[in-house]
Amino acid sequence: MDRKIDGPRFVYLRYHESMSRTTDRAASALTEADWERLCGAAETHRTELVLRLCGEAGLRAAEVPRVRPADVRRGPTGHGGAFLTVRDGSGAPTREAYLATTVHHALHQYVRSNDVDPEARVVDVSTRRVQMLVREVAERAASVHHRPDLAGVTPSTLRRRFARHLLEADGVDPRIVKAVGGWERLDGLVPEGEPDRSTVATAVERAADGEEGGDAGRLAVVTEGMATVGEALADASDRATIETAVCEALAASEAYEAAWLTETDRHRDRVEVRESAGGGPERFEGARDVTIVRQARQSGRVIVGPDRSMRGETGEGSLAAVPVDDGEAEYGVLVVRTDAGAAFDAPERTALADLGRRIGAALTATKRRQLLLGDTVLSLGFAYQREDVFTDCGASLESAVTLEGLVPGDGDRLVCFVRVEAAEPQAALACVDDHPDTASARIVRRVEGDVILEVIVEPGTPLSTVTEQGGTVQQLQVESGRAELLAEFAPDVDVRTVAETLADACPSAELRRKQEQPRTGEGTPALQDTLSEELTERQRSVLRAALHAGYFEWPRGSTAEELADSLGVSSPTLHNHLRRAQQKLLEAALADERDRPPAVRSDE
Repeated sequence: MDRKIDGPRFVYLRYHESMSRTTDRAASALTEADWERLCGAAETHRTELVLRLCGEAGLRAAEVPRVRPADVRRGPTGHGGAFLTVRDGSGAPTREAYLATTVHHALHQYVRSNDVDPEARVVDVSTRRVQMLVREVAERAASVHHRPDLAGVTPSTLRRRFARHLLEADGVDPRIVKAVGGWERLDGLVPEGEPDRSTVATAVERAADGEEGGDAGRLAVVTEGMATVGEALADASDRATIETAVCEALAASEAYEAAWLTETDRHRDRVEVRESAGGGPERFEGARDVTIVRQARQSGRVIVGPDRSMRGETGEGSLAAVPVDDGEAEYGVLVVRTDAGAAFDAPERTALADLGRRIGAALTATKRRQLLLGDTVLSLGFAYQREDVFTDCGASLESAVTLEGLVPGDGDRLVCFVRVEAAEPQAALACVDDHPDTASARIVRRVEGDVILEVIVEPGTPLSTVTEQGGTVQQLQVESGRAELLAEFAPDVDVRTVAETLADACPSAELRRKQEQPRTGEGTPALQDTLSEELTERQRSVLRAALHAGYFEWPRGSTAEELADSLGVSSPTLHNHLRRAQQKLLEAALADERDRPPAVRSDE
C-alpha cells in the first residue's frame, strides 16, 4: 500500500527531485570549455576564487566562508598545491581538502593582495552570498556565450564537476575523491549509462601503456624554460636587464618560439613593445590585432588565442598573454608564442601566471632597491599651467593650491589630498568637483582658514603620468594657475622618455630641473627599513591616506568608511591594513628605542 503524502510535502519532494535532476544534468554536461567560460565570466578575483574553491577543490557553499589562511598547509615537496583543513559551523575540522596548484596560487594571491590576516576569513561573506555569486556568474556566462543551460549552475553543480572530473578525466582513485570531497558514497557521481566501445578501448589502452592524462612532456619543457627565466631574474639588476633577460630566455627555450614584453600607452591608447626576442616589435606595435594584450591587462588573467598575421589572418601558432604584476604594481603584459598544438592547458597557464607574478616581484624589488634603498635619486622638476584640475582650480579661485599627499586609489586613479589657501570650503569643493579630471571629491577639514580636500583624479593627469613612469611625487605647488611639480626617479631613468610622455599628456609641461641628490629618509633607520621593506605597498598607501585624511585626529577628519570608499576597499580590509601597518611601525620604533643608550640625566 502506497503511503499518502500531503500536498505541500509532495510538491516540495517533486521540486527537490526535479532540481536534483537538473543539477545532475548540468554537472554531467559541464565540459572543460564550459568551465573556462564560467571562470572567464567572473569579474572579480574574489568571485573567481569562490568558483575555484567549489569547482576545483570540492568545497560546499557553506564551507567557502570558513576558509582561513591559517588552515592552508603546503603539500609534499615537489608539489605546488596545498592541503586545506575544512571546518564545520562550530569551527571543528571535518576533513582535509586538497588545493591543486591553480587553486593554491589563486588563494595565495588573493590573501597577499588583500593582506588577509592568517586567522581571518578569506571570503568574508555569507553562505547565501556565495550561492548568489555563483548564480550571477552562471547567468552572465549563459548570456555572453548563448548557453541557457549554464544559468542553472550552482555551487553544488561545481562540486559535482570537481568529483566527476577527477573520476572520469583523470582516473583518480575513488577513495581519494571521497576523502577530499567529504562524500560518504559516490553512487550519485557515477555517470548513468554504459560507455561506448571507443571510450572503453581508449581507457584500457591508456592504462596498459601507463599513460597519464595531459601532455607531461610539454609540461616538463615549460617547467625547464621557467627555471631558466628564474636564473635570469636572479642575475638582473635593473628593469631593462630583467626585460631583456626574460624575453631572451623564453625565446631560447624549447617551450616558446618568441616573447614580447608590452605596455599600453594610456594617453595614445596603443600597445608598445618594451623588449622582444624571436619576433619583431611590429607584431604588436601598430598591429591591428592586439586584443589579447588588452584582455589580459583588463582581466588580470592569462589569455590564450591564435596568432594572427599583420593582415589579420590566423596562423598555425598560438599566443598566451600574461599580466606582469606583483599584486600591487602593474608592469605590462608578457606575450609568448608557440607552434605546439598541446600548448596552454590549465597547468601551463598556471605556470605562466606564476611567472608573471615573479617578474613583477623582481621589477618591484629592483625599483625599491634603486629608489628607496639607493644612495641617490634623480630629482626632476616640471612646470605647466591650466592643464589639470588643480591649476584650473587655483586660477578660478585665485588661491594657492598645495599637494599635501597622494596615494594610489581604485584602478588607475590617484587619491590626492590638497590644501586650498584662504578659500571658502564649498566654493573650493564645487570648483574641483565639476572638473572632468575629477572622479569624486570631498571636504576633509579646515585648517587655519584653508581647506583640505580629498580629490580622486582620473588617469591622464600630469600627476598620474609621472607615477606611471615610476616617479614619486614630492611636491606640487600651484600659484596663479601655474604648477611647479617635483618628482624623484631612479638614477637610471630615461629622462627624455619621461619628459616626452608628460608633454604628450600635458603640452605646456617644461622640464625645469634635473638634479641627482642624496636620498632623503624620514625617521630613524629602523623606521626607514620598516617602511621600505616590511610594509607592503598597500599598507603604506592606506597609512598615508589615513594620515592625510585626518583619520588619526580627534575629532576625526574622515571615518573608516569614507577612507575605505576612497581607496576602493572594504572597511574590514582597511582596518586590517591599518592594524598590521601600525603594528610593524610600533615594533620598529620600540626596537629602535631599546637599542639606544640610556639618557644621562644631570642635576646641574
